[in-house]
Amino acid sequence: MSLRTSYKARRIALRIFMLLILAIFIVWTVTPIYIIVSNSFRKTIEMKVMPPKFIFEPTFTHYEKILTLDRFGVFFRNSIIISCFSTFLCIMLGSLAAYGLKLFKSKIGQRISNVMLLGKMVPSIALLIPLFIMMNRVHLTGTYAAPILTNCCLNLPFVTWLMVGFMHDIPDELIESASLSGCSRVSIFGKIIFPLLKPAIASAVILVMQSSWNELMFSLQLTNLNTYPLTVGIARYVGAVSVDWGKSSAAATITMAPIIIIGFFLQKYLVSGMTAGAVKG
Repeated sequence: MSLRTSYKARRIALRIFMLLILAIFIVWTVTPIYIIVSNSFRKTIEMKVMPPKFIFEPTFTHYEKILTLDRFGVFFRNSIIISCFSTFLCIMLGSLAAYGLKLFKSKIGQRISNVMLLGKMVPSIALLIPLFIMMNRVHLTGTYAAPILTNCCLNLPFVTWLMVGFMHDIPDELIESASLSGCSRVSIFGKIIFPLLKPAIASAVILVMQSSWNELMFSLQLTNLNTYPLTVGIARYVGAVSVDWGKSSAAATITMAPIIIIGFFLQKYLVSGMTAGAVKG
C-alpha cells in the first residue's frame, strides 16, 4: 500500500468516525424533544405502552385542556413580559457598561469585566435567600419586578463581558472623529457604537432570553399565582404522587417554540458573538 493510499484511508476512517459521533450527538439531542412532542399528541394510556409505538393516532386533548381549562395563557404572557424586559435591561445596561469601560481606560477598567464574570461562577442557589430577603424588604415579591431584576443580576455580568469583547474591535479613531465632529458621547453610542454591536446583541438576546425563559428556581419563590411564568406553570403538573404527562408535554412543546424560533433567526450571530467575546479583553 502506497503512502498516498494509506493517507486517503485514514482520512476516510476519520470522516466516518466524525459522522458517527455527529449521528450519536444528534440522536442524543433530538430524542428527548421527540418524546416530549410525541407525548403531547398521544392519549394518556398510550404513553405507558412499552415498547412505545412510533405510529399512533394523534389527539389534541392535552392542548385543549391547558389552553381552555388552565391558566396557561396567563403564564405564557408572564414569561414574555419577564423575558423581554430582562433581555432589554441586560442588553442596554451591559452595552452601556462596556462603552463606559472603553471610554474611561485604566488598568482597573481593563480587568473589571473579567472580575464581573466571577458572578457567573457563584452557584445560583447560593443567591436565592439573599435575593428573596432583598425583594421581600422592598415589597417586590409577587410582582414582575422581582424575577426581572433577578434575571438581570444573573445575566448582566456575562452580557457586559461579551460586549467588552466586541468593544475592543471598534477602533478608537472612529469615536475620536465623531467627537471632533460635534457628537456627544450619548449620540456616539446611539448612532455609531450600538449599530456595530449587532452580533454581540444577537448573541446576548439568545442567551439571556433562554436563561430568563427557562428559569424556575427563583420564579418559584419570587412570584405568585398572578405572575407565575411558564416554568412554574409546567411544574404544577408534577404532583407528589403522579405526573400529568399529557399536559406537561403539551405545555413544554408550546414553551419550546419561541426560543427555537428566536434561535433559528439569530443563530448566524451566535458563534461570532461567543468567539469574539471569548478571545478579546
